[in-house]
Amino acid sequence: MDNKNFQKEKKAHWLSFELRDKVEETKELQRSEFFTSPDPVIARIKSGEFDRKSFLKLMGAGVAMTSLNCVRKPVEKIVPYVDLKVKEDDATYDFVKHGKTYEYATVFAGTGLLVKSKDGRPLKIEGNPNHPVSQGAVSASGQATIFDLYDPDRAQEPAEINGGKVKKIDWATLDEKVKKALSESKGSTVIVSKPIDSPSTKSLVGEFLRSVGGGKHLEISLTSAEEAVSKGQAASYGRALIPNYRFDLAEIILSIDCDFMGSWLSPEEHQKDFSKRRNLRSGAKDVNFFIAAESVPTMSGSNSDLRLPIRPGDQSKFALAIAAALSELGANTKDVVGSNTVSGLASELGVSVENIQKTAKALWSKRGKSLVVAGGVSAQTGDAVGLQILVNLLNSVLDNDGKTVDHSNPKKEGLFDYSSNLKELSQLLSQNKVGVLFLYDTNLVYQAGEQWKDLLHRAKLIVSLSDRADETALASNYLATTTHFLESWGDAEVTKGIFSIQQPAIRPLFKSRSFEDSLIQFAGGSLAGETVYYEYLKKSWLKKLGSQRKWEDLLRAGSTVNNGDRKKSGGSSRSFNKSSVRKPGASEAGIKLSLYEKTSLGDGKNANNSLLQELPDPVTKVTWDNYVLLSPQLAKEKGIHSNDVVIVKTAKQSIELPAQIQPGMHKDSIGIAIGYGRSAVGSVGNGVGKNAYVLAEDGIYSGIAVTSLEKTGKTYKLACTQSHHMMSPGFGYPDRPLIQTVSLDDYKANPAAGKAESEIPKIKKDGKLIFAQGANPVYDYPGYRWGMAIDLTSCTGCGSCVIACQVENNIPVVGRDEVRVGREMHWIRIDRYYIGNPDQPEEMQMAHQPVMCQHCENAPCETVCPVAATIHGSEGTNDMIYNRCVGTRYCSNNCPYKVRRFNWAQHWYNGAEGSKTPRYLGLNPDVTVRGRGVMEKCTFCSSRIAEKKIQAKNEGRALKDGELKTACQQSCAADAISFGNINDKNSEVSKLSNDPRSYRLLDYLNVGSQVAYLTRVRTKI
Repeated sequence: MDNKNFQKEKKAHWLSFELRDKVEETKELQRSEFFTSPDPVIARIKSGEFDRKSFLKLMGAGVAMTSLNCVRKPVEKIVPYVDLKVKEDDATYDFVKHGKTYEYATVFAGTGLLVKSKDGRPLKIEGNPNHPVSQGAVSASGQATIFDLYDPDRAQEPAEINGGKVKKIDWATLDEKVKKALSESKGSTVIVSKPIDSPSTKSLVGEFLRSVGGGKHLEISLTSAEEAVSKGQAASYGRALIPNYRFDLAEIILSIDCDFMGSWLSPEEHQKDFSKRRNLRSGAKDVNFFIAAESVPTMSGSNSDLRLPIRPGDQSKFALAIAAALSELGANTKDVVGSNTVSGLASELGVSVENIQKTAKALWSKRGKSLVVAGGVSAQTGDAVGLQILVNLLNSVLDNDGKTVDHSNPKKEGLFDYSSNLKELSQLLSQNKVGVLFLYDTNLVYQAGEQWKDLLHRAKLIVSLSDRADETALASNYLATTTHFLESWGDAEVTKGIFSIQQPAIRPLFKSRSFEDSLIQFAGGSLAGETVYYEYLKKSWLKKLGSQRKWEDLLRAGSTVNNGDRKKSGGSSRSFNKSSVRKPGASEAGIKLSLYEKTSLGDGKNANNSLLQELPDPVTKVTWDNYVLLSPQLAKEKGIHSNDVVIVKTAKQSIELPAQIQPGMHKDSIGIAIGYGRSAVGSVGNGVGKNAYVLAEDGIYSGIAVTSLEKTGKTYKLACTQSHHMMSPGFGYPDRPLIQTVSLDDYKANPAAGKAESEIPKIKKDGKLIFAQGANPVYDYPGYRWGMAIDLTSCTGCGSCVIACQVENNIPVVGRDEVRVGREMHWIRIDRYYIGNPDQPEEMQMAHQPVMCQHCENAPCETVCPVAATIHGSEGTNDMIYNRCVGTRYCSNNCPYKVRRFNWAQHWYNGAEGSKTPRYLGLNPDVTVRGRGVMEKCTFCSSRIAEKKIQAKNEGRALKDGELKTACQQSCAADAISFGNINDKNSEVSKLSNDPRSYRLLDYLNVGSQVAYLTRVRTKI
């Protein structure tokens, strides 16, 4: 790309919509030593004692000492993932050593996990690389669940509840009460649960209901996409199932309001597969092309190459417009489209004819290698099933069915009619036909409405099986507190024919029981001849496997494949039933509301997890609260600015929230995240945001008519991180991009296209370049020299690396007020950039750039530290000696990347009492815990480096490439991060550092960054 085109491309990248025209304000933020909020009320330095109440509210995840409240049970053998010593004679294991880290394979929410434990304490969750479905990927929310284990607000023992008041009781008392009620209401027992993917649990539920004289098991989910997909498949093809969507085979992808990498069906699997098509490091010459039509910008949509904003409720009409455009290209959709035309539909949608035709041509050109998906909360309209039918039509006429849509090896089979189950429950309760009602891990009062409080009490006895006294538990008679999944046995059919075992990594920390063990006790202490669920589960699998050794091998591996393989052929195409197509009705004028799930909090179950509350949203970069998303056009029309508090009214309800102006929104749409507004989740999550579930109408979450959108005259400052820690490329130098982008065509012509020419002088000494990008430094590092490479083409901005780093390195949560003044402590931040014309924000695209300590060869921070607390290590890293640091913050002032963090408060300490808080059970003992007045930053996971080096030294060898992974690298589902020894010319990081796409951030400063970035390659059509 020539310099003129390069500068044009660079100017299309802008960091903040609010600051796009405020040149002087932007410069001031870039110059600033530390970010300071312009709000004088919260721009303060907290002083004095950090009181215990605030500490518990912000830290919010700990438990009593492991030695207390443990429930004695029969011996249950758990097996580490690797490093076993087997005694062949009796097949027993000798593996526990003090101070040694062990990994245990397990599964949670369909994701294969490895749980790292030390001295009996689970400390870190990683993805299981050998799991056939998730393939080593694990989301940010999945990693943060480790602190749900140590949550002090978990219920610690069973309780009797009367009028919302909780009274602790013992298990024997509860068991007798439940058994008596069961004996008096035979045949009228109802178990309401979340969707269960465990065959053993379902079998046990059946055994239980038979043992108590019969009853019903109703699975309910108010936000699952499975229902619409399965019903659409049944209507389209006559067989209800959830296909395997093969993103790894798709060259062109169209998603219609579907955050498939964030929250839809199997997001970790989808993200892993999607990233395989964007890995130019593997030698591939092409990347997939991704088109997103969305009512609310999502994490998945932020990675699109073409993004089309649509209005909530218009999803089906957009799919019909694509069908009409395909008809013009020769697809057999004319009879379905009828009299509708592309131009007419485009006019109703507010999307250009050109973009609809461009999308259709791209899909048509890759028939059999394309994929259309839709669904999720933001697509849960009154015609959600009709949308799925239209999507099935598109995949059929594009020859995708049986190829990228794998129906021969489905993810699940059956009709998932959760809404009918909810209606049936309501009818049974209204008719007083429920005796004992068990509510397992489902929160109807919070999600479905306050009216369920009275409705539930039509049952003779209500038992909530939950890990805490949540909103629904407080409306029950008894709470049978359940264990965390890291304390529980189980199994899961994560994809049809592919099974995983859930094994605990620790005994229950409290007087809690698993759901299955409670059922056994309620049934009289025995089911199918077993008194504990572990034996029931083990017996079931021994019948299938045939031997104790195979059972233990299964525990070690974590999964097994039985009559199923996600990599098999998808089969032949099916005959599509065109009579099933439901044509969307006419669009109604006015503003429409879309409710949506954030990738962090999801449906709100984990609202008490402070790590997830403080994780910046991938798109808005706001933490801690939900808000009203609206387009710049609508905001201008209404005179609304970000942080203005507005009232949104629908025909039935209203909600008051701060506004957040978001480019990429349709001008007549607004969005609000669900999962907030909890009142009984714990000290961290209570009162954070507002409950947007109240705006849903009979299971409809999108396309809701807004009758009024008005300002209240109040303001509420959202804790948004996007304008914090802004880097300066140098004033007056517009051709110094921080994120560098190139089109695929330009990349093919020249892999180095899109990069700015280096400004570092090419000085020669003895005929060798001594100052050149990629050249060896003046200091010759013997042995190891650590470096990192980040591929911006692959990075999705999901935030998994942020949480992984936080858990691994004991990085504290600081709370909403501290984030507001720029004091968030994350060692990695992900800068979000808009791509496009700032005068046309509805057409924006996005790019993500992770930024951490660059471990500069000529580190500016090292030269200004008066006490040598930050020094250069013998292996090329910039190290911190925390007990030397006196908190001058000179190093932070001198860091051009603004990646150093200062402890303004005693986040981990609160005097003698606070230092004993059980939250500390989750801290990594290999990483120093920092106190007030100390600077900290990324260390390239120095504790992991030391551990692996010691292991290699003991074995008399050098570290192998890929053997050592940082926490951020290991967590990255997109495999965008590489780390290793750059002295090894055959190492991946060394090769990537010298790749034609490689560049250094703020290279003109000549600080010698050891983090290489690979240009972001975008496909255009």
